[in-house]
Amino acid sequence: MSATPQTFEPIVRLTAQWRRGGAWLGPAWAVLCGVIASGGFRWEGYSLAQVAMALILAEGIWTTLWASLAGVKWDEPLARWATWTTGQPFVQLPYTQPGSPAARLSVVLGQLRAWLKEDFMPSYGSALASVILAALIALALAMMLGAPAILLTILALSLSQLGLVLCRGNGAPNPFLRGLVEMTLPTLLGFVIYKPLTLEIIIAAIGFGITYAGAVSARWNIPLWNVGQAVVLGLLVAMRHSVGVFALALLWLPQFLLQAQPMARNAQWWSMATMLVAALAIA
Repeated sequence: MSATPQTFEPIVRLTAQWRRGGAWLGPAWAVLCGVIASGGFRWEGYSLAQVAMALILAEGIWTTLWASLAGVKWDEPLARWATWTTGQPFVQLPYTQPGSPAARLSVVLGQLRAWLKEDFMPSYGSALASVILAALIALALAMMLGAPAILLTILALSLSQLGLVLCRGNGAPNPFLRGLVEMTLPTLLGFVIYKPLTLEIIIAAIGFGITYAGAVSARWNIPLWNVGQAVVLGLLVAMRHSVGVFALALLWLPQFLLQAQPMARNAQWWSMATMLVAALAIA
């Protein structure tokens, strides 16, 4: 049976993602908000290089790991392998008896070789190559950014694998996990390249991730979208940042009005603005 070719996102993807008719800068915007929240950015060569590497790591590499691991229908070739029977037996050792464990192993290895050559590699080899290459590039960039970036990269890889396991390889992973990989972790990365993580930025980043999960769900998930905004608003209330609370509430109002439409096409812009307000408040 022939496999359906898969299409994958490129290794480096520093482009705006279009969500339901509106632009969503996703991980790149999250990194910049994290940088702003840290208050440590300087218009100097080294500082600019750090931000550039963080943008490539979060927007280009982590998203590729997620797309190539959790966003691919790995269950299709595995289902075909379960019923695969073609392929010449692998080279057998001398004096191997028919029906012996060694002979059966030779048959299985021959079928595996045929399956990889005829089914898996033509359609899914690019996804496997993306995972390997993205992981190597991610670790190299993270090493240049320091130990916290390495830990966040390992977490991004772990969450991508968790997304794959939980969806059983059907290519439709949990949107909350995607929000963590593509929004929460990039926010923390932008912050941690300048300052150690704080409870405030962690809570804000989780709120950003929940909101993003609502946007990238199969259908626009309004409850998730609002819960994420509420988490960030509650944080600013706890911080007693009255100006930030007022600004965030003011930005949330248009989003409520947009939710009355069939699709909240422009709500992303307002949410991006709330992320910026929260970052400025934390800074």
